[in-house]
Amino acid sequence: MSKPLNILLVEDHDPLRQILTELLTERGFRTFSTERSEQALEMAREVQPDLGLLDMHLPDSNGLDLLLSIRREIGPMPAIMMSGEASKSETDAALEAGVFRFLRKPIGFDHLHQTLDQLIQTHFNCPPGQPPASGV
Repeated sequence: MSKPLNILLVEDHDPLRQILTELLTERGFRTFSTERSEQALEMAREVQPDLGLLDMHLPDSNGLDLLLSIRREIGPMPAIMMSGEASKSETDAALEAGVFRFLRKPIGFDHLHQTLDQLIQTHFNCPPGQPPASGV
Protein backbone atom coordinates (compact mmCIF):
# COMPACT_ATOMS: atom_id res chain seq x y z
CA MET A 1 0.00 0.00 0.00
CA SER A 2 1.37 3.42 -0.90
CA LYS A 3 1.55 6.39 1.44
CA PRO A 4 -0.58 9.49 0.82
CA LEU A 5 0.99 12.60 -0.64
CA ASN A 6 2.15 15.25 1.82
CA ILE A 7 0.65 18.65 1.09
CA LEU A 8 1.85 21.90 2.60
CA LEU A 9 -1.07 24.29 3.08
CA VAL A 10 -0.20 27.90 3.89
CA GLU A 11 -3.21 30.18 4.43
CA ASP A 12 -3.50 33.03 6.93
CA HIS A 13 -7.30 33.13 7.07
CA ASP A 14 -8.08 30.66 9.89
CA PRO A 15 -11.56 29.52 8.78
CA LEU A 16 -10.43 28.87 5.20
CA ARG A 17 -7.30 27.06 6.39
CA GLN A 18 -9.43 24.81 8.63
CA ILE A 19 -11.90 24.02 5.84
CA LEU A 20 -9.12 23.31 3.33
CA THR A 21 -7.31 21.12 5.85
CA GLU A 22 -10.46 19.05 6.34
CA LEU A 23 -11.13 18.78 2.60
CA LEU A 24 -7.56 17.77 1.80
CA THR A 25 -7.44 15.24 4.63
CA GLU A 26 -10.75 13.72 3.51
CA ARG A 27 -9.29 13.56 0.01
CA GLY A 28 -6.44 11.39 1.27
CA PHE A 29 -3.61 13.90 1.67
CA ARG A 30 -1.42 14.17 4.75
CA THR A 31 -1.93 17.88 5.34
CA PHE A 32 0.53 20.15 7.12
CA SER A 33 -0.92 23.62 7.58
CA THR A 34 0.15 26.96 8.97
CA GLU A 35 -0.54 30.66 8.46
CA ARG A 36 3.05 31.91 8.35
CA SER A 37 5.78 31.39 5.78
CA GLU A 38 8.53 31.00 8.40
CA GLN A 39 6.65 28.09 10.01
CA ALA A 40 5.87 26.68 6.57
CA LEU A 41 9.55 26.62 5.64
CA GLU A 42 10.35 24.78 8.89
CA MET A 43 7.56 22.27 8.14
CA ALA A 44 8.84 21.81 4.61
CA ARG A 45 12.33 21.03 5.91
CA GLU A 46 10.87 18.38 8.22
CA VAL A 47 8.22 16.69 6.05
CA GLN A 48 9.55 17.30 2.51
CA PRO A 49 6.07 18.00 1.05
CA ASP A 50 5.11 16.54 -2.29
CA LEU A 51 3.11 19.63 -3.25
CA GLY A 52 1.97 22.96 -1.90
CA LEU A 53 -1.23 24.99 -1.71
CA LEU A 54 -0.01 28.47 -0.89
CA ASP A 55 -1.66 31.82 -0.25
CA MET A 56 0.04 34.64 -2.13
CA HIS A 57 -0.26 37.22 0.68
CA LEU A 58 0.94 36.14 4.10
CA PRO A 59 1.57 38.19 7.24
CA ASP A 60 5.34 37.63 7.17
CA SER A 61 6.08 37.18 3.45
CA ASN A 62 4.38 36.05 0.28
CA GLY A 63 3.66 32.64 -1.13
CA LEU A 64 5.94 33.04 -4.14
CA ASP A 65 8.98 33.90 -2.00
CA LEU A 66 8.12 30.94 0.23
CA LEU A 67 7.88 28.59 -2.76
CA LEU A 68 11.21 29.79 -4.14
CA SER A 69 12.85 29.28 -0.72
CA ILE A 70 11.46 25.76 -0.48
CA ARG A 71 12.68 24.93 -3.98
CA ARG A 72 16.14 26.35 -3.21
CA GLU A 73 16.51 24.45 0.08
CA ILE A 74 14.58 21.23 -0.51
CA GLY A 75 14.10 20.79 -4.22
CA PRO A 76 11.29 20.93 -6.75
CA MET A 77 7.78 21.14 -5.36
CA PRO A 78 4.73 21.65 -7.56
CA ALA A 79 2.38 24.25 -6.12
CA ILE A 80 -0.98 25.88 -6.52
CA MET A 81 -1.03 29.55 -5.55
CA MET A 82 -4.21 31.28 -4.38
CA SER A 83 -5.25 34.84 -3.66
CA GLY A 84 -8.21 37.13 -3.71
CA GLU A 85 -6.11 40.26 -4.06
CA ALA A 86 -3.14 39.44 -6.28
CA SER A 87 -2.28 41.90 -8.99
CA LYS A 88 -1.79 40.80 -12.58
CA SER A 89 1.97 41.24 -12.19
CA GLU A 90 1.97 39.01 -9.07
CA THR A 91 -0.09 36.38 -10.88
CA ASP A 92 2.19 36.52 -13.92
CA ALA A 93 5.33 36.30 -11.74
CA ALA A 94 3.97 33.21 -9.97
CA LEU A 95 3.10 31.49 -13.24
CA GLU A 96 6.48 32.39 -14.76
CA ALA A 97 8.15 30.87 -11.67
CA GLY A 98 6.44 27.58 -12.44
CA VAL A 99 3.37 27.63 -10.22
CA PHE A 100 1.02 24.97 -11.58
CA ARG A 101 -2.14 27.11 -11.31
CA PHE A 102 -3.16 30.40 -9.75
CA LEU A 103 -6.62 30.23 -8.15
CA ARG A 104 -8.70 33.27 -7.28
CA LYS A 105 -10.49 33.43 -3.95
CA PRO A 106 -13.16 32.68 -3.12
CA ILE A 107 -12.12 29.22 -4.25
CA GLY A 108 -14.73 26.84 -5.62
CA PHE A 109 -14.01 23.52 -3.97
CA ASP A 110 -14.95 21.57 -7.12
CA HIS A 111 -12.47 23.70 -9.06
CA LEU A 112 -9.82 23.07 -6.40
CA HIS A 113 -10.41 19.29 -6.63
CA GLN A 114 -10.12 19.41 -10.42
CA THR A 115 -6.92 21.44 -10.19
CA LEU A 116 -5.43 19.01 -7.67
CA ASP A 117 -6.36 16.09 -9.95
CA GLN A 118 -4.62 17.82 -12.88
CA LEU A 119 -1.52 18.56 -10.80
CA ILE A 120 -1.34 14.95 -9.59
CA GLN A 121 -1.78 13.60 -13.13
CA THR A 122 0.89 15.95 -14.45
CA HIS A 123 3.51 15.60 -11.74
CA PHE A 124 2.89 12.13 -10.33
CA ASN A 125 1.47 10.25 -13.35
CA CYS A 126 -1.53 9.22 -11.31
CA PRO A 127 -4.76 8.46 -13.20
CA PRO A 128 -7.92 10.39 -12.29
CA GLY A 129 -9.82 8.91 -9.39
CA GLN A 130 -6.83 6.93 -8.15
CA PRO A 131 -5.55 7.96 -4.71
CA PRO A 132 -2.31 9.93 -4.78
CA ALA A 133 0.75 8.24 -3.34
CA SER A 134 3.94 9.71 -1.94
CA GLY A 135 7.28 8.80 -3.44
CA VAL A 136 5.80 8.09 -6.87
